[in-house]
Amino acid sequence: MRFDLKKYFPPPRRLIAAVVSGVLLSLSFPPASLGPICFVALIPVFLVVLRSDLRYRIHFQTGYAFGVAFFLTHLYWVVQLIPASSLTVPWIMPLALVLIALYLAVYPGVFFLVLPMITSRNPLVAIVVAPGLWACVELLRTGSEFGFPWGLIGYALSTRPELIQSASVSGIYGLGALVVLINVVWASAVLARAQRTRITLFVVGALVFVMNPVLGSRAMKAYPESVEGGSRVTMIQPNVDLELKWKKSFTDSTFNLIERLTREAAMLDPQLVIFPETCVPLYLRYNPLYQERIASLARELNTGIYIGFLDGRYEGPDRTLNVFNSSGLFDPSGGFARYDKMHLLPFGESIPYGWRFRWLQKLDFGQANFSPGPAVAPIESPAGSLGPLICFEGIFPALARRFALEGADLLVNITNDGWFGETPGPYQQTEMTILRAVENRLYLLRSANTGVSMIVDPAGRMVVSLELSREGFITANVRGRGEMSMYTRYGDT
Repeated sequence: MRFDLKKYFPPPRRLIAAVVSGVLLSLSFPPASLGPICFVALIPVFLVVLRSDLRYRIHFQTGYAFGVAFFLTHLYWVVQLIPASSLTVPWIMPLALVLIALYLAVYPGVFFLVLPMITSRNPLVAIVVAPGLWACVELLRTGSEFGFPWGLIGYALSTRPELIQSASVSGIYGLGALVVLINVVWASAVLARAQRTRITLFVVGALVFVMNPVLGSRAMKAYPESVEGGSRVTMIQPNVDLELKWKKSFTDSTFNLIERLTREAAMLDPQLVIFPETCVPLYLRYNPLYQERIASLARELNTGIYIGFLDGRYEGPDRTLNVFNSSGLFDPSGGFARYDKMHLLPFGESIPYGWRFRWLQKLDFGQANFSPGPAVAPIESPAGSLGPLICFEGIFPALARRFALEGADLLVNITNDGWFGETPGPYQQTEMTILRAVENRLYLLRSANTGVSMIVDPAGRMVVSLELSREGFITANVRGRGEMSMYTRYGDT
């Protein structure tokens, strides 16, 4: 039986255009961090799809090839993750990278399949349709327990505050739609037959490209860089080696480190000290001695201590043991409030829907088997009410928006990025969380075990940060919530 490559792959020129677009888009993100390239990265693939008279199958294949090229080059570092050597199936990491790319590529494949169907390959109609369709596809990629919004196109601009201010109105999906709009306008200009139309489209694309930072810079003026008064907060970065962290013999050393860094930070008189995800390497509620050490520290120093730990509870009529990736605030007055991570990393912290279908938890890839926590209200702290986001949750706009809508003054993202190692992973995740501050016009406080820890203001500026693989802490004054942003009010509806 003859294997027909043409049935599964687009023609060579179209394949090359798709791969070029995918690689260009990946260069917008760390480690290259050439953000503005995203405004032209999609032009090659748009040129193929919008002028082609081939079957729609070819359009899907072209979009799929673009997606595979992008996700393979954007997520190549997955094979270098530190836990790879401890997995029950170590060689699974290269396979995981390929499977992730093959799965995620379906979404751009669908986009480039549907776009010419709706527009009949008319570039001018595509200008109207493409941005909204792209936003819908990215929103679809974020949903469900399989949701993985890593590499949404708007995140390419995270470190350019003047370019991301529109996110306070339209969110990350609207920001991505703006990037796609500029790409499709310039692609349509190339395809236009009439010179007047071509010039007009080039000018329109240039105007949108220029006006975005101009309007963004103006919007940023409403959020001064320096804060007088407000609340003083400290992010702790312990930089604990993952190989030592979970050893019982190292537990006392971990708590000694927590106490030492808290006392050093307390010299700057913060109202709130924040430690990273699973900073306490044990089930804290079932170890009263260690729990009291943190509680007494909060009382002694008269500061709130927010910290990550593990928790386990017997729940339901059958008293099933559920394990949670948790965090909690130790109030200096003696109070304690807990938050359990709600959106778990698929195949890393749990098998998707394993909490509902227990037989799925029998699948063993070396993953944890956490249960998703319940929805809770913002946590009251001495520095204001907190909207907690644990690790992966920081890249989901809806989670941060829910806390902002319910009255959170500050967004808090704690994470243990140590398992990323020295890859682009921690930088990519750090930059994605910046958008949560802009979308909701709230300060975002990020404490990471090995970095990058930072404090981001409501305009998306990094007020202070601590680089990767360093022990220490950062402190800054922050303000509570101001006027609710349009995105917070209306979300992605």
